[in-house]
Amino acid sequence: MAKNLVSLILVDCPSLTEVPSSLQYLDKLEKIDLYRCYNLRSFPMLYSKVLRYLEINRCLDVTTCPTISQNMELLILEQTSIKEVPQSVASKLELLDLSGCSKMTKFPENLEDIKEVPSSIQFLTSLCSLDMNGCSKLESFSEITVPMKSLQHLNLSKSGIKEIPLISFKHMISLTFLYLDGTPIKELPLSIKDMVCLQHLSLTGTPIKALPELPPSLRKITTHDCASLETVTSIINISSLWHGLDFTNCFKLDQKPLVAAMHLKIQVSLFISSLFLACFITFLKCDFCVTVRRGDPTWQNSNGSTGE
Repeated sequence: MAKNLVSLILVDCPSLTEVPSSLQYLDKLEKIDLYRCYNLRSFPMLYSKVLRYLEINRCLDVTTCPTISQNMELLILEQTSIKEVPQSVASKLELLDLSGCSKMTKFPENLEDIKEVPSSIQFLTSLCSLDMNGCSKLESFSEITVPMKSLQHLNLSKSGIKEIPLISFKHMISLTFLYLDGTPIKELPLSIKDMVCLQHLSLTGTPIKALPELPPSLRKITTHDCASLETVTSIINISSLWHGLDFTNCFKLDQKPLVAAMHLKIQVSLFISSLFLACFITFLKCDFCVTVRRGDPTWQNSNGSTGE
C-alpha cells in the first residue's frame, strides 16, 4: 500500500475477508470506511496517530476492534460482533455508534458486563452523538455528574435500559434528540423538564404509564404502541406539540382532557384570527378614506385651504 495513503474506502466489498496487515504501517491514514463488507473477519492493529474516522459497519463476523487513535472523532461499529469498545477511546470522540452490537460486554474504563452505560462516558467531552440501539444487555444509565455540553443525540432504543437517573438528565444540557423506543422504561425522571434543548422524544412501544412535565422546547413526541400509557395531561400546555401527536394503540389513555384542550385551543385561535382580521379591515378602510380625501382637490380642511 502507498505510504502516503490518507483515506481507505472499501464500501460494499462482500469478497473481502481480511484487511492486509500492512495497513498498520500507514501512519498518515485519517479515514477507514468498511461499510457492508459482510464477510470481513479480521482486522490488523492500527498505529496511525492521525486516524479520525473508522467505520466497521455491518461486518457481522468482526469480533474485535483495533486499538484506535487518541485523535479519533467518529467511531462506527454498527451491527458487528464486537464485544468491547477499545480502551483507547479518547475525549475527542464526537460520534460513537454501537447500534446492533448485541454481543457488546465491555466499555471503556469499565471491565464489568455492560449492564449500564458507564460514568466514564461523561468524560468524552466532544461526544455529540451516542447510538446504542439494539444493545440488548444494557439495563441502566449511570449517573452523569458533570455537564455534557456537546451531546445532542442519544439513542438507547431496543436496549434493556430500565431507568435513567434524575441527575443524568439534569447534566445532558444540550440533548436535542432522545430515543427510548422498545425499552422497558416505565417512567421518566421529573428532571426531564429541565432539558431546555430537547426537541424530539421517542417512547414507542415502552410500558410507560404517565408523562411527567416536559420541556417547552419539545417539538415532537412519539408514543404510539404505549399500551400502558394512561395520562398525558402534562403536554397540554406545550403548543408546539399539537401538530406532532401520535397516540395510536395507546388503549388505556384518557383522551378527554386532550380533546377538551384541543377544542379550547381551536376556539382561542379562531377568536384571535377574527380579531386580527377585523383590525386589518378597519385599517384598510381608514387608509382608503384618507387617500381619497387627500387626493380630492375640492376637499378643504378646517382653515378653508385644500388638503394638498
